[in-house]
Amino acid sequence: MKLIKQIYLIKSVAIAWLITIAYLSLKPQVEMPINFDHLDKILHLGSYGLATILITLAYPQTSQYQTAALLFTYSLLIEIAQLFAINRYLEVADLAANLVGILLAVHLIRFIQKTARQ
Repeated sequence: MKLIKQIYLIKSVAIAWLITIAYLSLKPQVEMPINFDHLDKILHLGSYGLATILITLAYPQTSQYQTAALLFTYSLLIEIAQLFAINRYLEVADLAANLVGILLAVHLIRFIQKTARQ
């Protein structure tokens, strides 16, 4: 029973994180309290890297390729939706940062799994 609760908790956190990404990506843009070059891209990379880790933990039966493809598609759909949001724009650089975050997380997960087996 405890394991089932943990699985539901991980799935809930993963879904909540995806909703948070969508909300923050589609709400009208505000000025960041901290600002330096490429902060936006670092936030994209980190957000999708964390999403990849959470989805992998929540759905371990799904291949990492499927997870990466689904998350990249999700990020593409959000970028397209930004065309209809106030003060938001589709940016290819954001998509690139999302993809880098996803791929770095996949490689990190593989490294940890490989290290744990040894």
